[in-house]
Amino acid sequence: MFGGAGFAGYMVLLFLSLAAVLGLATVMDGGWAALIVTAVWAVVAAVLYQKGRGRISTVSPKPERTVETLTSSPPRGGFLRLAL
Repeated sequence: MFGGAGFAGYMVLLFLSLAAVLGLATVMDGGWAALIVTAVWAVVAAVLYQKGRGRISTVSPKPERTVETLTSSPPRGGFLRLAL
């Protein structure tokens, strides 16, 4: 369901961008209209990139809880030796 929602959102943005290009093309050349819409999307992408970069720098790549669980569990094969 999330995949379908993401695709639907993508299609909405695609067709809104096309509508913006066609709307701007009524008052200027179509090439310039497409370039303006592309520049707006480039600014949006740059802002989202900077926000994402700032957030990912606060995340630790080391899974602390997993490391803690692995160090507190019995050694490998411990359960098998007990079962035999």
